[in-house]
Amino acid sequence: MGSRTRHPPFISLEYTGGWKGKYRKQACKLAMIPVTGPDFPFVIAPLAGSDAGVTTRCYSDVFLNHEPMTRCCCISPELFFPPAQVYVSLCVEDSLSFIARDTISGDLAGFILCSDLSTDWSSRDPRMNDMLLLFPGITSILGRLEHYYRERYPSGPGESFHIFQVGTTPGFRELGVAKALVRTAVENARTRGFSHALAECTSPASRGLFYSCGFMVVYELPFGNFSADGTCYFKDLPGEITLMTREL
Repeated sequence: MGSRTRHPPFISLEYTGGWKGKYRKQACKLAMIPVTGPDFPFVIAPLAGSDAGVTTRCYSDVFLNHEPMTRCCCISPELFFPPAQVYVSLCVEDSLSFIARDTISGDLAGFILCSDLSTDWSSRDPRMNDMLLLFPGITSILGRLEHYYRERYPSGPGESFHIFQVGTTPGFRELGVAKALVRTAVENARTRGFSHALAECTSPASRGLFYSCGFMVVYELPFGNFSADGTCYFKDLPGEITLMTREL
């Protein structure tokens, strides 16, 4: 039998209120990072199979309704949900993604979906092709940024940690949940041996979030300037997509 990778033990933080509120450790296998919490108690935990359904619904809402590029595609939730379920289930397997829950109500407060940049999604599950085919413009522009990154940063297995999507549910936004999720996921990636992290940001809010977590802009591409195969997918979309990175 081959050797198995052993990951360090993790501890969760349960926040007890206030922007500088106290927190307590919980005896379970969760990532620990000392960040301040919002004005309600919440706990961050690794994304588990039991969380997949509610996380997929939240991810679908954020990705379809709040991402500038996705809104241009006008994809129905019914069409997006099945491949999104596959993607979230693969994120569960990788143990690199996290959720936040209100410790009083148990409601989902937010999620962060992450992976190893070297992951070949289609080879892991052919159904992932269904998601890629829904968004040819997004797939192309993300491929442009990924090509830029791979030419300049380590991108082999276990080297670059990719944060694909961060989202919070209505009622839990602008309370520090997203920042706590990013910092927890980054610290977990560091303990797992990743040397770099990257994220693609599509709005001033997301860029501000990652700036606050130590990321820096390394590449910007205006939406209106991007074309692939002769198609300008986002010619009427203002702003730009930004590649942000940091060392771990």
